[in-house]
Amino acid sequence: MKVKLDPGAYEPVRAHLEDAGLDIRAKNPGIVRAHGSAVFDTGVHIQLPHWCCGLLVSKSGLNTKYDITSTGLIDAGYTGEIRVKLHNHGDEDYWVHAGDKISQLVVIPFEHPYVEIVDELEQTGSRGESGFGSTGR
Repeated sequence: MKVKLDPGAYEPVRAHLEDAGLDIRAKNPGIVRAHGSAVFDTGVHIQLPHWCCGLLVSKSGLNTKYDITSTGLIDAGYTGEIRVKLHNHGDEDYWVHAGDKISQLVVIPFEHPYVEIVDELEQTGSRGESGFGSTGR
């Protein structure tokens, strides 16, 4: 995967060799208001491998300690700047400093199946249309 950095941007890195996600850092400081959201520039541009997408995933520490989440999908053809939207589900404002880890990027291979419109779906499993709590707590 090729990475281009704008001036002042931080390189995406894995904290540990076996980590699935590359830490993505904020380029500039900002605030995520309680029960609000904010978008942060990263200055990071990527060229994903063929038949891969990038999934922005919440940092577990931000999620469990501060109620901060993020998610996003980066398509293979996109080479613009990665921008991360943080959601604050907590009762306190959250300050982000330049260089703070705000999300992680997981690169995932995907299939590209042909879409066929049909009148009925085959019953290939036991669930059928059962879902949304149908298996109990």
